[in-house]
Amino acid sequence: MYMRLRFLAILVAMAMAFTIDAQQLEWSVDMNAVFKNAEVEKSEVPGKTNIFTRITPLVGVSMDSTRHRIMGGVTWYQPMNDRLHGYKVVPALYYQYKNREKGLDFKFGMIPGERYALPIYLCSDSIYRMNPNINGLILGLEKEHLLVGAMLDWRQIMTKHRREAFMVLGDIGWRNSHTVDDGDNNIIVASTIAYNHLARSGARPEGEGVVDNFIANPRVLYTHWWRNALIKVEAGVLFSCDRDRVGEDKWLTQAGFLGSVLGNWKWLTVHQIIYAGKRQMPLYEKYGSLLYQGQNFFRDKFYSRTVVSATIFNTDYIDINARLSYHATDKNTAFWQELAVRFYLDRNLWGKYKKKKTLNYYSPLPALF
Repeated sequence: MYMRLRFLAILVAMAMAFTIDAQQLEWSVDMNAVFKNAEVEKSEVPGKTNIFTRITPLVGVSMDSTRHRIMGGVTWYQPMNDRLHGYKVVPALYYQYKNREKGLDFKFGMIPGERYALPIYLCSDSIYRMNPNINGLILGLEKEHLLVGAMLDWRQIMTKHRREAFMVLGDIGWRNSHTVDDGDNNIIVASTIAYNHLARSGARPEGEGVVDNFIANPRVLYTHWWRNALIKVEAGVLFSCDRDRVGEDKWLTQAGFLGSVLGNWKWLTVHQIIYAGKRQMPLYEKYGSLLYQGQNFFRDKFYSRTVVSATIFNTDYIDINARLSYHATDKNTAFWQELAVRFYLDRNLWGKYKKKKTLNYYSPLPALF
């Protein structure tokens, strides 16, 4: 507790010092409340009901017309139960450089809320909600036709009894149009390449070795806007290769088709994802989420995910969404019912009231761009 109070005191002192020096004070509050009932059939993981809240207050300073920014705070994840067990408090502290003229955005540190940018084969719904932070760096470059993204997520450092675990990711894409107006089509040819690494612990016990997991997802995206409607079609290949440097020390390769279709009209969104091919995550039973953090359903040869989302209320401050998700594989099925509330407020929104937002749709398969 003393260390947490000391950490917050340092942040407040930093903010006051920079403010006195005529810099811009920055702050934000991001709060989420989610009810999720998961019904699962024919699965080793039983279904359950999960209700939780998550809040991330941040405070910091910006300078040079907000190009440079330092932000700090905490993310508090709290399941709603009778004794308030299972909570998690994670510090957030990062530097950001954003140059809108050059299309460059760089963040370094403990960055809150950024795990949503990962596709579901790299980050499952439950991992994102319990641990939305990225520990490392995020780089984004956006030009007229070129899109580049990079990420380093250091999930766990090495200790005597803990193994080092991290992920390096790169995204690159080409698009035919920088802007999309009503009735326009947008095509993106892109590829995501990721590497998950699991090293040995400091004690180096017998039978423990380095593990490698490479993932590639080349794809084509087609987006069409027409009035208040959006259609997005995505098709590609999900390829991975894994090696456990203990025992046979051989590479295991998996590949399959991965595609999705998303339709959005006003308050209603329907998103269909299909994977068909060889089972992914072949070493999951041995290493679990320490190595693989993607959705477990990709461990089957076939995976269908259908999400129907309805926006109940949507302003700059508050989003309320109801979602029905149906999951089917060649081994099991699952049906999720969710109600999600998000409240967000920062310095720029302060004083504004119910400003109309642009199209907001739920996309379970986002890209870095």
